[in-house]
Amino acid sequence: MPSRYEMVSLDEISVGATDYARPRGYKILLAALAMILIPALIGAGFAAMATPAVLAASSTTEKVTDYWEAFPSDLPIAAALPQHVVLLDKSGAEFARFYNENRIPITYEQISPNFINALVATEDSRFYQHSGVDFAGIARAMVKNLTNDNRTEGASTITQQLVQNILISNARNDDEREVAKGDTYESKIREVKYAVALEKTMPKQDILSTYSNAVYFGNLAYGVEAASRVYFSSDAASLTVPQAAVLVGLLQSPVQYDPYARPEASQARRDAVIDRMLAEGYITAEEAAAATATPLTLSRGDTPSGCATSAYPYYCALVQQELLANVAFGATPEERQQNLSLGGITVTTALDRGVSDAATRAATDALGNDNRVAAGIAVVVPGTGHIAAVAENRGWNQTQVVYATSAQQPGSVMKPLTLVTALEQGIPITTTLSANGPYFSRVLDSPKKGYTNFGNAQLGNIDARSAIRQSVNIYFVKLIEQTTVMSVVDMSRRLGISTINTNEGDPAAVGPRTGSFALGTSSVTPVEMANVYATFAAGGVKCNPISIVSAVRTTTGEPLPTSAPECHQEISPAIAAQMTDALQGTFGGGGTLAGVGPLPGRETAGKTGTTDDSSANWTVGMTPNFATAVWVGDPRGGFAYPLTSVFAYGRTFFKTTGSAIAGRIWKTVMVDVHQGQPVTGFPNG
Repeated sequence: MPSRYEMVSLDEISVGATDYARPRGYKILLAALAMILIPALIGAGFAAMATPAVLAASSTTEKVTDYWEAFPSDLPIAAALPQHVVLLDKSGAEFARFYNENRIPITYEQISPNFINALVATEDSRFYQHSGVDFAGIARAMVKNLTNDNRTEGASTITQQLVQNILISNARNDDEREVAKGDTYESKIREVKYAVALEKTMPKQDILSTYSNAVYFGNLAYGVEAASRVYFSSDAASLTVPQAAVLVGLLQSPVQYDPYARPEASQARRDAVIDRMLAEGYITAEEAAAATATPLTLSRGDTPSGCATSAYPYYCALVQQELLANVAFGATPEERQQNLSLGGITVTTALDRGVSDAATRAATDALGNDNRVAAGIAVVVPGTGHIAAVAENRGWNQTQVVYATSAQQPGSVMKPLTLVTALEQGIPITTTLSANGPYFSRVLDSPKKGYTNFGNAQLGNIDARSAIRQSVNIYFVKLIEQTTVMSVVDMSRRLGISTINTNEGDPAAVGPRTGSFALGTSSVTPVEMANVYATFAAGGVKCNPISIVSAVRTTTGEPLPTSAPECHQEISPAIAAQMTDALQGTFGGGGTLAGVGPLPGRETAGKTGTTDDSSANWTVGMTPNFATAVWVGDPRGGFAYPLTSVFAYGRTFFKTTGSAIAGRIWKTVMVDVHQGQPVTGFPNG
């Protein structure tokens, strides 16, 4: 005899019971539980026991009452069953969804009456008469179980089955899952108590719809809406009598009656459900005959899940990163993962499809999809923090790495961080410094051959505007001597760069003597760089870059907490205006972006970046409308695989600079996304 049917006394099982106020009529119910309910629900295994001993023990009604009342009655209904996470773009159109369980919750009104009728007729014909527990059904099951050694008959109502589904879904470990199955005395009593309590607080229609959303139909379909799509490429509201009967038939065994794998068994089970509908008066004899004469007709549908099925997989992955990393979505990584797994939320994002399409097209037109060299692009809307797009010249089947959030050495696009620090410290933009080299610093670490300019240029005495325009290394090393390295590190972090390594003891970390920090030797991401330049474009208003704008509970529309961009004045408008003015100079004569040129008719500012030994190229630039960062490099490692020979735009580029490929991609993106945008100027400060 299985150990789970071991006989125990009520004295044993009532240990620790708590005495609660007892509503009228409980003793009658509990007597029935003790004498009839438990042996019937447990089945033939219990019936084989010495039943008189159990009945004798059951006479201690007070003990049963205490035991009954020791169980809680508040079932965790809210968000109990895993659902979808649905992602919407800025216009409210869906572009991705993902889930652990393919479940699409719907209301009672969205379910075909054919399904409801088939469900009640087959699973719980007295559903509308009982109050959660069907004592007539229990008695019938007990008699059959006691008189039949080979077969057992259950007596669980739809309400009890719903309770069990919810308990299993909420189980946190194997022990709780085992209890939730309802195979023991204690778990069955708890299940019954939950069912009775549930019927007191939830209307019958709500129980039916919640149950219909909860149950498993096989082929990874949870709930009637997902099942309707998987088996019939339809929705639950449109289910015909034979279709509804197929789905209800699956509840007994989704594997045995799988219509794809076992069509004959499925059709036989379908016809048995139709017979039950006829017997219970839900359909006429003519309707039953027509339904059983209908061939088993399937139309396999699907509900795509995951970023791989999205037209915007990298933005989808960006949203997932934010959901798993930001404390707004859970205090701990475990809690955030649990919330994501449960789903049931609809997320509105900042994705601008037009911007994303333009960025992807520009990267692909330049480099193709199978180039060893990749491009990572990030576009941020100044003054909002909204990440309008992330894009690259790869397909999701090639890589799942989001290059826009991957840290790389940025080269000279970091030089404005030293300048803005100097301006805030009161060092004028007109400050003149000698830019001849090589230069060996007395206060900073220097390379063996000293700091040099690109092409070993000797430029004499120049000011900051000229140094930005021509991207002069020695000027910025001398400027960071005046500001101090750690002040520029602090400014970089204030403007949102979180990837700077300052860990003491790490040889690669940035320290007080790391003069090369001014030249962009510390890794950053394209999203971070786009957001820095967006701060300049917004008159010094810095926002946290976000992909998620808002979120709600899918079923109720209840707003959920999200991460705010927390926009605030980080640098003064006057300093931001000087920065945009200096960065516009790069498009003028002698500037590193002169060959690329500004956007026609628009104020345009930006900066190129070329890292040591051509390991990567960057261009970051902005208008008042958009800030865009473009990184170009070999994902395998820029120093091992430098950009000394790159096939792009139909020809080979040798020893590229930031404007050669990254600049052209940047210009293509920006021209495209500004179509129809209002023409405005940078804030004057």
